[in-house]
Amino acid sequence: MSAHLKAKTLKKAIDTGMVISLKGLALGLHHYEWSLGRDFFASFENQELIDAHLEVRVALEREVDRIMVESALQGSVVRSCDRCLGDVSIPILCNDKEVILLEPDQEELDLSQYLYDSVCVNLPFQTLHPSGECDPVMMQKLAELSVN
Repeated sequence: MSAHLKAKTLKKAIDTGMVISLKGLALGLHHYEWSLGRDFFASFENQELIDAHLEVRVALEREVDRIMVESALQGSVVRSCDRCLGDVSIPILCNDKEVILLEPDQEELDLSQYLYDSVCVNLPFQTLHPSGECDPVMMQKLAELSVN
């Protein structure tokens, strides 16, 4: 990741509160909520996602040398159909658990990359409209161009 992109991503994470200050964060359970949209994914220079509307709930359990992260993401993202290039809304519903070991001098925990990765690994390999819902004009053109 370039220094410029990393700085831009960190600024976005700070703007949305996804950078958790570990200074003064008491041991125990802490809850956070965010909304992720198009701008969040654009900050990672992701051009595959056209739009996004996701609600995120995170529970952090702080221990002395580690943090248990439990996240729940729910909503949808929009990508282009691989067949007709029309917009396809993809529902996202995922729950993840992660243990993050802390460095002794670590002062912050940036969850933006973790949340970005959680969404991306839950996307299908191939994005297609359900059968019969592709753009009929594009499907006609594809039929005309296909070699039998």
